[in-house]
Amino acid sequence: MSFMSRNTLTRLVMPAALMFTLTLAACGKPAEAPLPWKVIDAPTLRAMMASDKDLLVFNTMSEIECLDHRIPGTKCLACEEIEKNVTLLPADKNRDLVFYCESAQCYRSCRGAGAAVKAGYTQVHVLDRGMPAWKQAGYSMETVERIPRGSIPSVRAADLSRMIAERKDLLLVDLRSESSYREGHVEGAVNFPLYRLSRNYAEIPMDRTLVLLDDRGFRTFLAGSYLEMKGYKVMRLFGGMQAWQEMAAGK
Repeated sequence: MSFMSRNTLTRLVMPAALMFTLTLAACGKPAEAPLPWKVIDAPTLRAMMASDKDLLVFNTMSEIECLDHRIPGTKCLACEEIEKNVTLLPADKNRDLVFYCESAQCYRSCRGAGAAVKAGYTQVHVLDRGMPAWKQAGYSMETVERIPRGSIPSVRAADLSRMIAERKDLLLVDLRSESSYREGHVEGAVNFPLYRLSRNYAEIPMDRTLVLLDDRGFRTFLAGSYLEMKGYKVMRLFGGMQAWQEMAAGK
């Protein structure tokens, strides 16, 4: 793993429009085709959990996000982990599995469900509209390891571009998945996917000012608060890689 060079130019090989298309493809089928999993609402999930105390319900966000806030009694298993190693799921492929995400628009639950269906699991469910639907139904949440919210400054793409040229202490940390990083990233950025950041954050040097990047800027605040708690000096890119790409395209 190489750290940021002084000559940091943009290398973008997948435009935002294509990323959006892939997101839709990951989360569903065309409208006329049935989804390969069952979509359930929050009351249905609550009833399933009440009737089956061993029901497996997976929060498909990172461990950091999941332990900070999740549906009570559910398990943390990031969609990237499922896609890489589906044997993390139970051996019984007829067992009920439920996947949910942090936001109504999040597609990670669909990715986890898709990996399970592809592996031959027959009783796969996705919570419609994810965690927000659970909250809106008036059901409680659970915190296992609360992350104190820090004061994480954000920087816009154009300002970051200038800072990269002027400051030698910056280290760009790309929190996206390995595949997203390979498809296109800011040159010099190092890849520490958020789904495993809690396990390898200590590999990040502490003598640099970190600038966190994700897809659209939504996940860097909690990740930044986590790293600040660990003693790092952190900033985040406002709007994430989407904003960076738009700047590079002159939008």
